[in-house]
Amino acid sequence: MIHFLKYNLIGVMNTLITLAVVWVLHQLLDWNVELSNFLGFVAGGCNSYLCNRIWNFKSHNRKRSEVIRFVAVFLISYGINLFVLELAVFALANAAWCAGFTAWISQFMKPTYFANVVANVVYVLVSFTLYKKWVFKAAPKQD
Repeated sequence: MIHFLKYNLIGVMNTLITLAVVWVLHQLLDWNVELSNFLGFVAGGCNSYLCNRIWNFKSHNRKRSEVIRFVAVFLISYGINLFVLELAVFALANAAWCAGFTAWISQFMKPTYFANVVANVVYVLVSFTLYKKWVFKAAPKQD
């Protein structure tokens, strides 16, 4: 459970770093918003890797293979996130069994925002599991 709490704290830091980088590059320096966003994402991703490697999972694995696995997990998790997002948006807008819930949630937020929250919860659970079990898993000790 401690790893999961640290992982979410790192996620909050990643978001703040991403937003700060975008704000400086786009708002202050007037750079293109897409480029600013991409560079903010890269900064947040670097922070995520370093903090998870050093502080959360305390990994001593080979960095090269770990970075490759980290990027692979990000892409897999993001793909699952996108799938869940699209599925939730579709279900909330079209499925008869969701009509009552959609009407109720619409009082508080856009149903698409709720779909985004659901997709992000799935992203956190999938990425945390894969980072812990595969990317930052302790390498077997050599005798």
